[in-house]
Amino acid sequence: MSGPIIDSHIHPLVHERQRMREPWLPPAESYLACIDGLGIERAAALVMAPRADMEVTRLLNDAVLALADRHDGFFFPVCSVHPFDGVEAVRELERVVASGARWLKLHPYSQGFDVAAPEVAALVRKAGDLGVTVLFDAASPTDGAEPGKFVQLAMDARETRLILAHAHAMAFSSLLVYEILARYPWWPRRVWVDISGTAGLLAGGPYAEQFTWILRKMGTDRVLFGSDWVVHDPRTAVEAVAALGFDAAEQRAIFYDNAAALMDPDNA
Repeated sequence: MSGPIIDSHIHPLVHERQRMREPWLPPAESYLACIDGLGIERAAALVMAPRADMEVTRLLNDAVLALADRHDGFFFPVCSVHPFDGVEAVRELERVVASGARWLKLHPYSQGFDVAAPEVAALVRKAGDLGVTVLFDAASPTDGAEPGKFVQLAMDARETRLILAHAHAMAFSSLLVYEILARYPWWPRRVWVDISGTAGLLAGGPYAEQFTWILRKMGTDRVLFGSDWVVHDPRTAVEAVAALGFDAAEQRAIFYDNAAALMDPDNA
């Protein structure tokens, strides 16, 4: 891969309170040390809010916002709330948006909620009202119906930009539904996928060609590169995507252009 790269999915340690739930996380500076020569110009740093602990939620959000400031915007802050925290979650979302946040991280499995819960749809619609893109983990190991729930959520919150991280992993074929929806004039195409983890899992194997074909059917203008560091090595992640057979224009879109547009809400 030649050209600039945006990593849309990393998990740095931004506050010591994370060690209580994620003791394996290294600091963001460790990420900088392992991307030398890769051409990564920006990385989306994610945090994940616990339920019913607004003190920690605010600490994590403030820490990831401060991380971006310390590194002159190299780290793009992705804040988080818990959908079941109701009014407090909305207030915190409004607060971080006022501080400059433009992406929100939600993780159904790790945060312990069902994508189909009405509280989730309400929060996602609110995010859309505020111009916030919602990055979901979309590779549940326990909920086989989750891809369909995301389709319903996207239809219930059509004005919100959604990123489905990990492209449903081994259920990636379910992404074909978005190609079908794109045939309807009322569908706004506000669903993206990041292929972190899944690209490395499938590249070089018997499903790689199918994965590439399905991403093209969905539209490579809706695909984002992500490493999922610290779970996956950024260099290996870049090599995996480069091995999927995309042409130069497609690679430019996946590695850089699509994420760059989403990080600038006026252009997404």
